[in-house]
Amino acid sequence: CGHDEPRTDDGELEEHEPERLWEVSELRFAAVAGVFLVAGYLADRNDASGSAVTAIYAIALALGAWTFVPGTLKRLAKGKIGVGTLMTIAAVGAVILGEVAEAAALAFLYSISEGLEEYAVARTRRGLRALLSLVPVEATILRDGTQVIVAPADLAIGDLLLVRPGERVATDGFIRTGRTALDVSALTGESVPVEAVTG
Repeated sequence: CGHDEPRTDDGELEEHEPERLWEVSELRFAAVAGVFLVAGYLADRNDASGSAVTAIYAIALALGAWTFVPGTLKRLAKGKIGVGTLMTIAAVGAVILGEVAEAAALAFLYSISEGLEEYAVARTRRGLRALLSLVPVEATILRDGTQVIVAPADLAIGDLLLVRPGERVATDGFIRTGRTALDVSALTGESVPVEAVTG
């Protein structure tokens, strides 16, 4: 099954990255769908007409399904199947069986999960970008006794990297000479610098 990440028409990942939960469109749709779902439940409990209750549940279903059905149909047109496909089939099946309330509840819950997934992915991307921004733009290596400045991508196994006090380390490796304390909080979360010695 394909993954249900939001992508543009060119297949690229969309770059809108919400920083707060309420900025996630799926969660906003889910919230409104939840209001209609509760309204339908209350209308049913208060002996409202069956058509009115069904109409309220249908609105909740439409709002919840809007977060995943259009993307699912686009992926199906390209021959890709995902979790959204299963949810769409389940919702359609529930409607065919006359269980619009169950279909609305399913769409509501799945739109919440889609929104939380989008928020988590956006946070992870931001964290990775912050981590990658720590990589220095250049590294100093010693070749034949002379210092040569290269891009970190051009480093090769066996290069002797010269790291001065206060510099960021461009790659991992073994310390041949010297000792230091390294701030590895971006990798491990440990706030106290770690002592690093030869070897």
